[in-house]
Amino acid sequence: MAEALMEEIVEEILLHLPPDDPASLLRAAAVRRQWCRVISAPGFRRRFAQRHRSPPMLGFLTYAVGQDEHWRTSTVARFVPTTPFRPRRTEHRDRRAVDARHGRVLLTDDTPFQNALEVWDPITDGLWQLPAAAVPQPINWNAAVVCAAHGACCHQDCRREPFLVVLLDSETASIRARVYSSDSAVWSEPTYGPPSPEYGFQITPAALAGNALYFLVYAGILEYNLATQITTMIHVPPKTLYDAVVLTTTGDGQLGFARVEDTKLCLWLVETHPDGGAVLSLVRSIELETLLPVIVPLIHDCSLSFAHGVGVIYFGTSAAWFSIDLKSNQVREEECRDGQISTLIPYMSF
Repeated sequence: MAEALMEEIVEEILLHLPPDDPASLLRAAAVRRQWCRVISAPGFRRRFAQRHRSPPMLGFLTYAVGQDEHWRTSTVARFVPTTPFRPRRTEHRDRRAVDARHGRVLLTDDTPFQNALEVWDPITDGLWQLPAAAVPQPINWNAAVVCAAHGACCHQDCRREPFLVVLLDSETASIRARVYSSDSAVWSEPTYGPPSPEYGFQITPAALAGNALYFLVYAGILEYNLATQITTMIHVPPKTLYDAVVLTTTGDGQLGFARVEDTKLCLWLVETHPDGGAVLSLVRSIELETLLPVIVPLIHDCSLSFAHGVGVIYFGTSAAWFSIDLKSNQVREEECRDGQISTLIPYMSF
């Protein structure tokens, strides 16, 4: 009885360790065999996730363009840690990160005429090569990786569960959607949605809100319903989603977007209607000229990224990338290592 009580007390202490420092659990396990037994118990990981609720951000993926030793252009998808966590490999040569969600990263082969898709788990270093899906040119498609148990999973720690990859493209007259399931290891037959937009997709990660994935196109926002497998277009005023813009979500699951207007970062909410229309509500405006240590012209030519569930905006200029915590307004310059960084995708997982 005393030993069981002691293990309960030890577990309660270990559950309070910070989720963004996984090495702290390993250090604790190394101290005593009893602590190792507690951490290794089947239910500890689940209780740890339930206690901390939202997975912490362990780092981000960047897409760097540089030159090799022979002065040839080279590209690399690079994992940049923001916590003590380090994956077994931090670089994927000739790859570009497309999306990251539920502990997985979606990569595409960046070599000419390849465009194959892969799913990578940075925690275990597992890599799944998806069967060919005739991925078209970059501006004509986008894709997202998501837990397969949509609607029935809290997504606190579902990295070991089956996953889906949703691929939308505008190579046909209507938007074409295909879904890869890790359970069956095959792509579904295509379904078709609204007319394909003239200018294709914006190369920014999708957003998951409720039971739907959302993709940016220059004509609006594409909604793919995971339950019904129906793709619809959310129409917004012309040129609303041009240039520096990224999809966002709120803590209660509302869809929105952030956009740079002059020298301000503006945060909008999107309320959709059954007819495909949308009402946009400006909820916040942040003056960047006084917040960021860069000159005004660099603000107009920037890239944006958003850490869903964390509430952090990433703002990239030709000078540097910065993070802005929307709760505290704290600004930090991010160390992205070498190369010209054009994309930054946050990675969250326990």
